[in-house]
Order: sequence, then structure tokens, then C-alpha cells
Amino acid sequence: MLLSELFKQLSHGELSRLSVGASGTGEIQEEHYEALLSHINLGLTELYKRFPLRMQEVVIQQYDHIQTYKLSTDYAQTNTASTQPTKYIEDSVYEPFTGNVLRIEKVIDEDGQTLFLNDDTQYWSVHTPSYDTVQVPLPEAENQMIVTYRADHDIISMGDNTPAEIDVPIPLSHLEALLHYVAYRAYTNVPAFEGGGSDSNNYLAKFEASCSRITNLNLINNDTPTNLKLHDRGWV
Repeated sequence: MLLSELFKQLSHGELSRLSVGASGTGEIQEEHYEALLSHINLGLTELYKRFPLRMQEVVIQQYDHIQTYKLSTDYAQTNTASTQPTKYIEDSVYEPFTGNVLRIEKVIDEDGQTLFLNDDTQYWSVHTPSYDTVQVPLPEAENQMIVTYRADHDIISMGDNTPAEIDVPIPLSHLEALLHYVAYRAYTNVPAFEGGGSDSNNYLAKFEASCSRITNLNLINNDTPTNLKLHDRGWV
């Protein structure tokens, strides 16, 4: 969806009673672009956290002396500015790791087997002590692993573009939820005597209801492709 269309939806609908919505004319004035983009970016991140809208993978080279692997750009091989002595994230200039991790979903070993994750009943289980960290009980320098993670969206900024030139990475099935979230954020800054408090809470409730409908209608794509990166690198 183009940002211009999203602006039009907000102006005609959720923000029509606010000055930012230009009284429902369908236009958003340029002086309000940055404020709305802040709300839109936060709303997208909230939806990308809740639903697997963007799944990405990264290859990790294990080392005998490292048990904990943090998915940070500091450890990416393409990050020439990093002073970390060991860069175990094997990315490339064509697919650089950007650190956009929201949640680690699964870990696959060099044989293509999905490892137990956070299962204390399994001796070989890997753990995620934080949202962007994988802990391996017995790392071996000859092994690699693929970490599949739920990724955040790319931040939207205006730059020198117009709203009609900017794409908003949201499926139509999640559009209603995004509109409600933006309205919730916009009305948060409205004085209470103008209905700011109650309207903000109402739109937050509508956002939660929209998210529930997405789940109940099974509009979430939970399939993840089988990865062959390790096999392509010579593993069998």
C-alpha cells in the first residue's frame, strides 16, 4: 500500500476529527508527515512483533570458546567498523545482517535438523536468554547453525520522496489494525477535554480487537521455507 493511500484512509476515517486529518478532506498536510510516520512506524513494529509478517535467517559459525551468540551487527562479517575480535555472523554485502531481530523462532543445525529450543528436558536444547541471543550448550568450531527470526520492517522515512512514491509494507488483512494503532497514538496527544483520553483508549481496544480477528480468521502465514544455505556451503 502506498503511503498516500494510507494518509487518505486516515484523513477520511480515524483522524477526520483532528487537525492532522484536515477535517476529513482526504489530504494530510506536509507539516504532519513526520508525526504520522512516527506513529505508522511504531504501529508496523507492533504488528511485526505479533505476527510473522517478515521472517529472515542468519548463518552463525560456532566457536569452541563461545556459548552465547548475540544477533547484533557488531558480530557481522560485513561490519568493517566493528572492533569485535570474532565475527560469527556470516552475512554478505548482498544480504547484510541489519540487526532487525524481534524474536528468535527456531534454530537449525548443519544437518538441517531443527534443534530443541528452550526445552530444559532436552540436554542438547539451545536457549534464548534474550530476544536476540542464542545459547549453545556445547559449541563446536566445525559446526554452523541457521537462526530463523521474526524481523522488523524497514523504517519508513520521507527523504526526498512524496507519499505517492513510498510503499508501506503491510498486507491488506492487517490494514485495519494499523489504522487503529495510528489513531490510538494520535489521540494520545489530544487534550482530555477534547476526548483525547477516551478516544485513545477506544482505538487501542479496536486495535486489540482487530489483532484478535486476524488470528481468529487464520490470516497469518506461519509457513517458513526449508533452508538450504548450509547444504549450499558444503554441509551434507
